[in-house]
Amino acid sequence: MEWRGPVVLVALLAIGAGSGYVASAQNRDTSVGSGVPAPVPAQRPEVPVEPPQPFAPDPDDPPLLPDLEMRTATLGTGKFEITFPAPVGWRTNANASNEWKWKKPGTSNNSYVMRIEQIDSQDITIEDAIDIRIERLRNEQDDVDIVDRGAASLEYTYRSNENNARYSFMRWLDLDMSGQADVEIVVHGRKRDVAGAKDLIARVADGMRGAGGGPL
Repeated sequence: MEWRGPVVLVALLAIGAGSGYVASAQNRDTSVGSGVPAPVPAQRPEVPVEPPQPFAPDPDDPPLLPDLEMRTATLGTGKFEITFPAPVGWRTNANASNEWKWKKPGTSNNSYVMRIEQIDSQDITIEDAIDIRIERLRNEQDDVDIVDRGAASLEYTYRSNENNARYSFMRWLDLDMSGQADVEIVVHGRKRDVAGAKDLIARVADGMRGAGGGPL
């Protein structure tokens, strides 16, 4: 009887291995697919992102500084006349009958500039004027970032048409207390001009008056 043990063990092992193979073969999917092979879509596809485009170098003009020497300037006529402090030596250029640009002679484009526009004929509130400005910026300019919005002010950055990084400050004034915006002021500059631009627009806005030295 002792010699039968190994023989029985070998037989049992052979039977077990055979049974396992048969079970594996029965469970294996042997079907052959049909159709044209196609890539499997990713579960969370990522939209290609373009790398940020570098800004063009700024003009190397000296920065716009705070505390510029100012003089009294006058724009408009009759009941639409406005007076305000303007930087001494800066020259004005009329873009339209109700819009003027102020610039220091000899400064490069995309350095710094101030623009003043009378918008009383548009019959809009200051809040609406800010909304319109933000919408126009986002539709017309690239890389717009609204840095700060106040009740009558806006601070933002954007990419100019020449690819320069521009820092801008805007103020709206209701000089006759009618609830409508009368004047729009903006100062554009480079990053190095930020301190001077903030100081300039604050002084111009705070010192602006209507015809006869009072409100419009």
